[in-house]
Amino acid sequence: MNSLKYKTELALVRNQNIDITNFEESVNKFKAGFSKTYDLASRRFKTAIEEIDKTIDHLQKTKDALLSSENNLRIANNKTEDLTIKRLTRGNPTMTAKFAELTDADKTIEKKWH
Repeated sequence: MNSLKYKTELALVRNQNIDITNFEESVNKFKAGFSKTYDLASRRFKTAIEEIDKTIDHLQKTKDALLSSENNLRIANNKTEDLTIKRLTRGNPTMTAKFAELTDADKTIEKKWH
């Protein structure tokens, strides 16, 4: 009887050891799977952040280029505001004479009408 009792207890202990071993294996499989998934998600997260940083950098460069263009247009506009016939004909005696003739002709026409 004692022998049967010991055999039964031994079988129970063996089954418990198998259960513990199976449980440990399940935990280890879960850990490995979770770790693999975490690593993959972490790499993708880092890649996404890097892409966002590149996009921000690109947008900042585009903004700077637009602001520079706006400044150049403002400068060009200021130059056109300062543009006069006198400035255009300075140093060009032919054009100065032609515009002077036109001015004289305009004055003559105005006198005739008044």
